[in-house]
Formats: sequence, structure tokens, C-alpha cells
Amino acid sequence: MNFFDRKYLPFIIIFAVVFISRLPFLSAGYGVEEDSWGIALAAFHTKLSGVYEPSRFPGHPVQELVFSVLWGCGPIIFNGLCAFFSAVAAVFFSLILKQLKFQHFFIAALAFAFIPVFYISSTYTIDFVWTAAFILIAFYFLLKEQFLIVGVFLGLAIGCRVTSGAMLLPFMIISWKQENIKANVIRFIKIVAPMTVIAVISFSPIIKQFGLSFFMYYDQFPYPPMTKVIYKMTLGVFGCIGLLAIAICKGWIILNRKKGNFGALFQYKLDKKIIVASYVTVVLFIISYFRLPQKSGYMISILPFVILLFGYFLNSRMFKFLCLAFIFSSFVCSINLTDRLRGAMYSNYSVLFKVSGQEIFFDPISGPVFSDYSKRLQKMKYTKELIEQFKVINSKTVLITGWWYNEILVTAIPDYSNNIVIIESYINSEKMNQYISKDYVIKYLPEQNIYNDQMFKMDVTEKIASSF
Repeated sequence: MNFFDRKYLPFIIIFAVVFISRLPFLSAGYGVEEDSWGIALAAFHTKLSGVYEPSRFPGHPVQELVFSVLWGCGPIIFNGLCAFFSAVAAVFFSLILKQLKFQHFFIAALAFAFIPVFYISSTYTIDFVWTAAFILIAFYFLLKEQFLIVGVFLGLAIGCRVTSGAMLLPFMIISWKQENIKANVIRFIKIVAPMTVIAVISFSPIIKQFGLSFFMYYDQFPYPPMTKVIYKMTLGVFGCIGLLAIAICKGWIILNRKKGNFGALFQYKLDKKIIVASYVTVVLFIISYFRLPQKSGYMISILPFVILLFGYFLNSRMFKFLCLAFIFSSFVCSINLTDRLRGAMYSNYSVLFKVSGQEIFFDPISGPVFSDYSKRLQKMKYTKELIEQFKVINSKTVLITGWWYNEILVTAIPDYSNNIVIIESYINSEKMNQYISKDYVIKYLPEQNIYNDQMFKMDVTEKIASSF
């Protein structure tokens, strides 16, 4: 393969633009998410002990084991791998659209890469973009009818995020041929066999330790308010500009449905099975999201299929408008928390308001990517301040750190030592009383009294512990 051939130039440009655009944001720790620091902490423990430790159940072993090997390289390498896989995902999405003879594959791939939730998730240590890349590679080889390769990459996607197994249904819809049942069974076996082998190998370290009990989803707290649930799956995914563009394009589709000129952007008539499979994918992952609606990143796997569906129903002008809106949505009109410890910075042009008891800002001149970056910096600053305070504590103290736990421990790895200070994430009333019986003072970081009670369905933290 000659990569200097002009036919590869669009894909090289897509890869370069996507990867380079992430570089300015890679150095701010392991990310804003508690889970991203949890991955780093698990990698450290795995490297130290030689025994695989999942960052959270059911585990994400493909990514976590790679990071355990790379422990010590620092966040730029960890985050850089996520940026790399985001560029790979964008390239394979463009290859999929090219294979489907779609006119605007180039701008569609860039639009996917710059949707705020995907852009942000590709600048820090988390499994979302690895999963999306493996799914899209599998999808591309599905269109090429190389089913064994499909199974391998779908297995890797499952090894990054177990919910990726849901893609087996839409993939089978696409590959199904009505006239030959035997061939369908063979195709199914060719996909499932390598997928199962890769998935089992990936999860074997955790199966060895925990048996099948590892197969649980990660739920700590009560179901969040519906305002947060809707926000995370809409504005948290597409941003303000992107969501507005979706509403406009959806309205255009409704107004033009009688014309029925759908699929005009594809050179040849698009197989309706791909449309059905795209809808099925969107529905499956939305159902999965509503089971545990904690993060906008859970929606990343549906984004290529959303763009593909809009590409089918829109004309050229409207589709380009949507893609440009997705791209610009990362850079303007941010909505985020104002909290001084874990919120984002905002300009003087911002509007402040409250939602579900939390103060939020709308900043028209700063986008979600910049807000996330400033949020990461603010959290890192506070974490370092905490560690310096911990060093001078001279009485037996237990600190309930909650969502700061992973970030504190990872940040403290190089030089922290104070044996009379015990750092806990959350502790129940029984363990709190055990500490008190040993003459420990129990303190909690801001808001963690509330979440400590929610974790164990109790109402005692405020009575037993005090604010740090």
C-alpha cells in the first residue's frame, strides 16, 4: 500500500487534523472524570502487584492492561493513546461512508470527530474512544464481508466496554441475506467465534479473581434527576450549537418528508438494512444509557450512526450545515458548573442560573472543550492543595474524599507520606465507628457527607464526621 497515493490523502488529512487538534489538551492530568483517574490508579496497582485490578466493574481490561504496561509514562502518553484512537475512529468512519458511496464522507468524519463529547473524551484517559474505534473498524470490515476480522475487533470493543456486545444485533441485520439461511449461520459463527475468544481472553484475569460475579454494572448512587439525565444525553453530547442544528435539521426532514428524496447523497441506493441497523444501534445504546445515566460519554457509540442517518435524510446543503454546526459546537456556547473546586472557568459574558440546586453558567464565547480543560486544571490545583494540607496533619485522621479519592491517590503517588492520615473514598457507619474507637478523627471533603450517606443509604455522616 502506497500511503503517498493521492486517494489516501483525505484519510491522512482526517487523521492528522483530529490527532493534532487534541494535542493542546493532553497534559492536564488524566481527565475530569473520577473514572479516568481510577484507570490510572488501577494501572499503578496492576503494575505494582502483577495482578490485574479493574478500575471499576465490570472492568475494561483491554485498555486497563495496556495502561498497566505503560504505567510511569505519564498522562500525556495515556491521553495521547485516546487521541490516537479518536483519529483512527474518524478515519474508519470516513472509510465506511466512502464504502457506502456517500458524497460528503470527509466533512462527515470531521463532524463526528469534533462533536463535543467525542472531542473531550479523546483528550483524557477513558475507554469511550477506544471502544468507538474498534466498533467502527469492525463495521468497516463487515461491509467488506471479512467476518473473522469483524469478530476480532468486536471482541476488542467488548474488552474495552462490555456493552459493545450489543453491536452484534445490528451487524447481523446488515449481513443477513434472506435467500441463504445456511450462509447466514456461517457468517454469524465467523463473527461470534473470534469475538467470544477475544472477549474471554480479555476478561480472563478478572474472571479468574471474581468468577462471573464481575459481570455487574457500576452504580453507586440514586438515579439522578431527570434534568441531568436529559442534559447529559443532549447538551452534554452535542453542545448548544450542535443540538440546535439537530432540531433545525429534524424540522427540515419533517417538512420535506412528502418529497421522499431520501438517500440522494449516496451514489447508489443505500441498503435499507443499514438504515434499520443504525436505528437499532441508537435505540439499544439509549436504553443502555437510561439504565445508568451517569455520563454523556455513554452515547459516543451511537454518534456515527446518527450522522449516517442524517446523511440519508438530508440534502447536501442541510447536511453540510449540520456538520459545520457539530464542528463549531466544541468551541462556542459552553454550559458548565460554576463550582470553584470542580467547576469550569467562564468569561464576563456568561449568564448564571440554577438547575437541580447547582449553579450553572452559559458562556457564549467559550466552548465545551475549553470548559472541560479549565475544569481539569481547577480540580488538579485543588487536589495538590489538599495533598499539601495532608502532609502537615499531626493527629490521627480519616478523610472521606468521595469522588476526589482516585485523583488524590494518583497525584500523591510520587512523594506523599503521612501514616497517621487515612484516605478513604466512602465508608459506612460501622467502619466510621471502628475508626472512632481507635481515636481517629473523621473528616469529609466538600459535599462528600451527602454522597457518603447516599452511598450507604444512611443519614449519619454529618453527625459522626466534620468538614475538612
